[in-house]
Amino acid sequence: NIKEPIDLQTIREKNRKYEYNTADKFVAHFELMKENAIKFNGAGSMLAREAEEIYEFVERTVEQNRLEFDEMEDAVKKQMTGRKKKKSKKTGSSSSSKATKMNTANVVLDGISTQVNLGNLDFGLGGDSDSDDS
Repeated sequence: NIKEPIDLQTIREKNRKYEYNTADKFVAHFELMKENAIKFNGAGSMLAREAEEIYEFVERTVEQNRLEFDEMEDAVKKQMTGRKKKKSKKTGSSSSSKATKMNTANVVLDGISTQVNLGNLDFGLGGDSDSDDS
């Protein structure tokens, strides 16, 4: 009897909805899927072997990229635990003649949505150019 069913479609949906807040939780669901396949179909069955291969691939891929996953997880944790700045109300016209374009991204972690400031991503590629190549 399978106590906690899981399948690829469910994992895909959870991932699409940003329900995995760590790579380890993502890998854990693949491990659960593997264990369920072995329990339900038998250790030597084709489905169990395929589930083992999928799990091993996912685990290996995450481990090969562990540093990047850890950095992303740390950045999200810092963003989620940081204090939000108070919004200032501005009236009238802006004092600067050219506003700096700030880029943001919406991030959902554990069902909590927040907007992350990515800063000014204009690296002088295209658009208005300050170069004197006329």
